[in-house]
Amino acid sequence: MNNNTSLYLVDAPGVESLLDGMAAQIAPCLQHRSALIGIIRRGAPLAHMLAERLARLHGQAPEVGELKLKRYGDDLTLLHDRPELDENTLDIELEQRHLILVDDVLYTGESIFRAAGFLRAAGARHLQIAVLCARDAQLMPVRADFVGRRIDVGEGWVIECSVPPYESELGIAIKHHSVIAAE
Repeated sequence: MNNNTSLYLVDAPGVESLLDGMAAQIAPCLQHRSALIGIIRRGAPLAHMLAERLARLHGQAPEVGELKLKRYGDDLTLLHDRPELDENTLDIELEQRHLILVDDVLYTGESIFRAAGFLRAAGARHLQIAVLCARDAQLMPVRADFVGRRIDVGEGWVIECSVPPYESELGIAIKHHSVIAAE
């Protein structure tokens, strides 16, 4: 595969299946006061999709909160050296709760590490991580507890998750940085 291509890996029904599998992994771990915390942008709708599946398929309806955290722009331009977190976006009680932090891709671990530190400092009792895709390149001591799919891609390649409402339909692709820069 050359650097001017992108490769579509998982279509919408495939992502739906991955989310069903993640809900099945999460369900036995839920406790009385568990909540899903979706990282804004794509992690937030994924958290809502997982909560809907947990309610429909497993009879458990965890509360969902959203946490705004920004490091990269949609074109993957680095906006901040360290992830910037907006503490005012989260509107659920955190004290002594089991929280599952949800995001689309776990890559370097910087964003998840920042969010986890904030949630623990705010009183979370137990933290777990759920990601649609994980790749093995973490710089921070972070691992995902619940993973839809592990994807190993080379340097210069990016996993791009399409998640409504930001894109028209669910999907997972890999693209080279040069393709993204040209879009």
